[in-house]
Amino acid sequence: MNAAITLDRAPLGTPIIILSTHPDAAVARRLSRFGLRRGARITVVQRLVAGGRVLAVGGGRVALDAGVLAGVEGEAA
Repeated sequence: MNAAITLDRAPLGTPIIILSTHPDAAVARRLSRFGLRRGARITVVQRLVAGGRVLAVGGGRVALDAGVLAGVEGEAA
């Protein structure tokens, strides 16, 4: 089993399985609508200015800021 990392520190191009979602319930619900929920497989495809990331999830892409990403944990698939 790989060590858990927050998504703001996830390496580019590495498939990640989400282990836990954001601790704020409202943010977690919003992320779930984008397909970012526990057990989902994502890949960080681009780094943005100020620490944001573009994630590939479920055939689509979503951009999130570093603050939100810091609240979501995953591990390399």
